[in-house]
Amino acid sequence: MEKILKKQAKEFMTKKVIAVEENESIKDLFKLMDKHGILGVPVVDKKLHVVGIVTEGDLLAHFTTLKTPRSINLLGGIVYLDNVEEFNKQFKVHCAETVKELMVKPVTVLMEDAPLQDTINAIAKNHVNRLPVIDSKKRLVGIVTRSDVVHQLSKLKIV
Repeated sequence: MEKILKKQAKEFMTKKVIAVEENESIKDLFKLMDKHGILGVPVVDKKLHVVGIVTEGDLLAHFTTLKTPRSINLLGGIVYLDNVEEFNKQFKVHCAETVKELMVKPVTVLMEDAPLQDTINAIAKNHVNRLPVIDSKKRLVGIVTRSDVVHQLSKLKIV
């Protein structure tokens, strides 16, 4: 059991990572994710440093129906009854045209030598489905998903 939990991320990560740059259009990102059947894409700079991530949840949020905050007119002014800041966040996501405007940052990343146990802990703690994997120079070298973790855990004799 301990041997599997000490396995390093570089041993079970997906090495051929599909990543995008910040200036990529949302339309092209949709096409890319659909073409490759992937649900999340790391966003990288020219040096392959991870600067963000976009998931299927982020893309779905881009198409949600905007609901304006309820308000009342009072003494010639407007009093909002709902959270205007939340509406502004949703509006920004809804109007995004580039990956930079939609991506989530900062991103939790995993070092390539991180053991499986640390991977499990990071996924659980951060409530994410995937973690970009970086090398000692902070360059993207892979990605680990929950499925990768489950596959490794299935090899335990006690499961």
